[in-house]
Amino acid sequence: MIEFKFPDVGEGIADGEIVRWLVAVGDRVRAHQPIVEMETDKAVVELPSPRAGVIRELRGAVGDTVAVGAVLAVIEEAGEETAVAEVKEQARPPAVGVVGELEEAPESEPPATSGEVVPPILPRDRKLAAELGIDLAAVRGSGPDGRITEADIRAAGAVTEEAPAPAERLPLKGVRKAMARTMTASARSAVHVTVMERADALALRELRQRERALAEMKGVRLTYLPFIVKALTLALERFPLLNSSLDEEKEEIVLHRGQHIGFAVDTPEGLLVPVVRDARRKSILELAAALQELSERARQRKITPAELKGGTFSISNYGAIGGLWGTPIINPPQSAILGVGRIEEAAVVRGGKVVARPVVPLSLTFDHRIIDGATAQRFLNALVEHIENPDLILLEN
Repeated sequence: MIEFKFPDVGEGIADGEIVRWLVAVGDRVRAHQPIVEMETDKAVVELPSPRAGVIRELRGAVGDTVAVGAVLAVIEEAGEETAVAEVKEQARPPAVGVVGELEEAPESEPPATSGEVVPPILPRDRKLAAELGIDLAAVRGSGPDGRITEADIRAAGAVTEEAPAPAERLPLKGVRKAMARTMTASARSAVHVTVMERADALALRELRQRERALAEMKGVRLTYLPFIVKALTLALERFPLLNSSLDEEKEEIVLHRGQHIGFAVDTPEGLLVPVVRDARRKSILELAAALQELSERARQRKITPAELKGGTFSISNYGAIGGLWGTPIINPPQSAILGVGRIEEAAVVRGGKVVARPVVPLSLTFDHRIIDGATAQRFLNALVEHIENPDLILLEN
């Protein structure tokens, strides 16, 4: 017998939540066959079996939080297992989680009638529902796997009595928990200051239109973002303080040699920030392909923890969902972040005349412990210069 323990699948991860068991007790498994999906604060990952054998125990129920190092499964290795049939005849294992024990309904639970959907519920809660006269078929469970909890039953009872419905509560976990922790740490440690500028995007729009057909031939959707990332890397080259972090313990500013650009991706579970590594060395089409591929996998929760680490500067592209201006929070330990708003037509003065031009709003938040306001504004000016003159991007590519 071997005990399969929850491994450390990523730097800084202390625990994870069981999303789905991919095997059952009594199943034969191959070495490296995925047996469980775990959600960490970075991504959802499949954990493979380290050996071939028969699953003897699965410890923890869906929704349980499991600490790194805790036992997830007990596997009987090939050659020492008993007959599979015997294993399957064993009583169901207790649904014991690392962080607690989940009661199971006794065998005497009334079976479901044909066509009736019986939500999972603990015996004590079923009894409470009967005492309060609650119709369980009308109650929506908020527990793991839709289990009806005591709170659900009491809330249903309150509604019956025409009392105000209680506020809905959602568990703070996974990506949102990591985001809360990271942003709180950033707000407490860095000194945030935001400067803003607008860039005339007419020439950039024309360049993008010219290059779009070529990109489509190569299967790449060409947005404005890869041009802005490229312009950003050129500005970072001129102002390396914006591509740095602060080592408080050693009282040193760390100037990063590589330009690894993180970009925020909106997912149903919250924001994820994949990282395009060595962005300075990539062409516009290479950046577009990388941004597209990482975004899609982030939304599918197929991104790996390694692809979410190591960023030296970040972009928040809230313009993609219609935003104009923002004051983005720095992703620690980085020293700055750029917010990019929606490109829209705006009235500007050119040659003494008011004309309509496509304008992109830019917001730069920087850590004032490292970067002074003059440096930040000069950096933003350089970025605007490259956006308004995209030929500079091509010349310096």
